[in-house]
Amino acid sequence: MFVPPSLCSDPDAEVLLYEYLDGELAPGQEPALFGHLATCAECRRQFDALLSFRLAVRQEPLVVPPALDRRVMARLDESRRRSALRPDRRADRAPLAGALRRRISVGAALAVAIVAVGLAALMPASAPAEPAEPVHFAPVYLQDGPLFVLDEEVTVEAERRR
Repeated sequence: MFVPPSLCSDPDAEVLLYEYLDGELAPGQEPALFGHLATCAECRRQFDALLSFRLAVRQEPLVVPPALDRRVMARLDESRRRSALRPDRRADRAPLAGALRRRISVGAALAVAIVAVGLAALMPASAPAEPAEPVHFAPVYLQDGPLFVLDEEVTVEAERRR
């Protein structure tokens, strides 16, 4: 049972309580905790509930009644006897299982191949090639002055070095 801290007048009481139950409370703080528990009914109720819960958790595990244990073991023995009386058919099924596995493997391989061919047929071979830009040759006129390279779109002027 958890008691909200608002019902207790001491805000540190809950921390001290959990530290005590976890074995982490300093020995010098024990008198303050037990003095508070003697005066605060809500904290005492919470302390008792937590203490009884921890004691219940530490109890020995429940023991299975002997009658239940005998019944379960008898059923297991009966199940083993029945399975021992049945003939082992694994050797009879082995040729069928092998043939079935081979057929399934071949069928699966064919299905994968058909899907791959279908996907390849649906995909375009490649993107259409873009036409290359035409190359323009511009006449170059050399004079004693600057060099002019003239094109319809580009004009480059550079000083000639001597």
